[in-house]
Amino acid sequence: VFLLGSLVFVVYNLINSFEMTFPNATYPPLLRQLTLQKDLFPIVLSPWNPTRLSPNMAKLWFTSNANDQKYEVATDIEWVKRYGGLTANGGAKYLTNQTWIETRGRQGNCTGVLQVFNWIMKQVIEKNGLLMLAYGELIHIHREKDFVDKQGKFFDDDIDLWASPGTVAHVATLEQQLNSKFGWTMRCFVHDDKVVLVQIFASCEHTVSSRAGKSKSSQPGIELYPMYTIPRQGNETQYDVIKDIWQGNQYLEQSIFPVKKVTLKSRGMEEPLDLQIPHHPFQLMECLYGNWKVPSKKHASIGKVC
Repeated sequence: VFLLGSLVFVVYNLINSFEMTFPNATYPPLLRQLTLQKDLFPIVLSPWNPTRLSPNMAKLWFTSNANDQKYEVATDIEWVKRYGGLTANGGAKYLTNQTWIETRGRQGNCTGVLQVFNWIMKQVIEKNGLLMLAYGELIHIHREKDFVDKQGKFFDDDIDLWASPGTVAHVATLEQQLNSKFGWTMRCFVHDDKVVLVQIFASCEHTVSSRAGKSKSSQPGIELYPMYTIPRQGNETQYDVIKDIWQGNQYLEQSIFPVKKVTLKSRGMEEPLDLQIPHHPFQLMECLYGNWKVPSKKHASIGKVC
C-alpha cells in the first residue's frame, strides 16, 4: 500500500508540474509570447486540481499589442497569499486598441452573451481547462434552472466564472477571435503587474475606461476570477484551501474538487451549454449568501472562509 501510494504521489506531481510552451508560430498576433502550465483537468469528476501551482513553475504571461505591455498571471504563491483582493493599482488594461473598440461598437450587431460564453467554454473544454460557474450564476442554475427568465431577460448583469491560472492565460489568447467572430473584446484588472480579474464584453455600447469597475455594453459581460490552491501549511485551516484572489474568499478544496459537468438547455439559445460547477455548490452558496433559495439583492461575501 505504501509503495502504491508513493507511486500515485510521484505520478500526480509529475503531471501537475508538466509545463508546455506554445511555439511562436502558433501565437495569435495579439499575444506574442505565452508560457503556461498545462491545465490537466478532465471535466467529469477528475481528481486533478489545476489551481495548484507547481514548484519552480515557469511564469505565465502575455503581451498585448494595445499597449505593448506584459501582463503576468501570478505563479508566486506567496504573492497570492498576500494579495487582499478588490484592488487594481494598475487599473483596467484593454487587450486591443481603443480605436478598434469604438469603430466596431458603432457597427452594432454584437453577438449575444450566451453564444459567446458557449464558444469560450468549448475552447476551454477542448484544452481540458477549468472554467466553472461562480456566485450569481451558480445560484441561478440551481434556483431558476437558467440564466434568463421566460421573457429571455437575464437575471444578472454578468456571468461570473472561477478560472485556473492556466485557463486565464489561455482565454487571453482568444481575444482576437472574440473580436473577429463576435465583436467582443476583453480587459484585465492589474495589481503589481499581475492579472487579478478578466472582463470579457461586447464592443457595442461600451465606453473605454481605464477605471477598474463594471464593464458596460449592449450585452451582459463575462468575468473570470482567478483561483489558486493555498497549501495547508501556514493557512488558518488544516486543509488546502482554494482562494478567489479578487473576492478574497477561500474555500475548502473538497468543496470545489472534483468539479462536476452539467449540461443546460437555456431559453436564451438553441444549443445546450456544457458547464462546470463546484463539487458541493449548495454548501458554497449557503456560506456566501445564507438563504440563497430566496431571491435577494445581497452580494456574495468578501474575504470569507467557507
